[in-house]
Amino acid sequence: MVARFPRLASAALVGALVLSPLTVPVQASAAPVAAPAFTPASVQVDGAVNVRDVGGYTTADGRRVRSGLVYRSASLSDVTPAGIAQLGGLGLTASVDFRSGLEVMLDGPDRLPAGTAPVAAPIDVVSLTLLELMPDVLKAILADDKPGEFMALSYRGFVHDPASREQFADTLRRIASGQGAVLYHCTEGKDRTGVMTAILLTLLGVDKAQVYDDYLRSNEELAAKNKEELAELAKYGIDPALIEPLLTVRASYLDAAFDQIKRDYGTFDAFLTQGLGIDAATQQALRARLVQ
Repeated sequence: MVARFPRLASAALVGALVLSPLTVPVQASAAPVAAPAFTPASVQVDGAVNVRDVGGYTTADGRRVRSGLVYRSASLSDVTPAGIAQLGGLGLTASVDFRSGLEVMLDGPDRLPAGTAPVAAPIDVVSLTLLELMPDVLKAILADDKPGEFMALSYRGFVHDPASREQFADTLRRIASGQGAVLYHCTEGKDRTGVMTAILLTLLGVDKAQVYDDYLRSNEELAAKNKEELAELAKYGIDPALIEPLLTVRASYLDAAFDQIKRDYGTFDAFLTQGLGIDAATQQALRARLVQ
């Protein structure tokens, strides 16, 4: 429990604990979107969870996202020697780490095979730019489901915060460069990693249903671990209902990110060019490399 709890000690959790009673009612997640015909298999990496190939989804023009080039995962700090060998079989040239400096300090650096470069790309769960979204901050403070609203607020921050956008943009450029397979991750592989994947798949022309299906799949990938952690927290007198929104994903969280894109930029295309600085040539390079 002691080794695991630091991963929960984000600013979102602190805000939830301060502002919420221990009997917070948890709202049901938004209705699930239709499942796509394709569901990519998990990638087995001993000591890591939520490891997946981003490829396999179909695009609007009937083509398919290539497999074996982009991977997503949770933290790689506990990967075993066997897991390092399994990562080595993926042909990775880089592991992009979205964890903050504090998370890396508490959790440990990535454990990677030789030839895989560690790339620090820290994205804070809560940034000072959230103060620019004061109506949403007040909504989170006043909501019955404060943990869930704070999570949605953090997703708005991933889009609104220039430093966060810069890390997403640099990762897209790295993928577009064609320098081997790339993996990116955060702590649980669900929030910052989930938004990054939603941006990438949408750019490639994957429809909303498949984008959301990939995003929501983290609940399945993390279910066993989350069950153990919630049970452990209950032993300490912490209401699992308070923590559950922080350990899972909801369609409403990703909705908040896309809504912030619309608020700030009007369209997703404008977000790519103005918000991320991903020009037409880089977008074309991504599609040429990742769509077959």
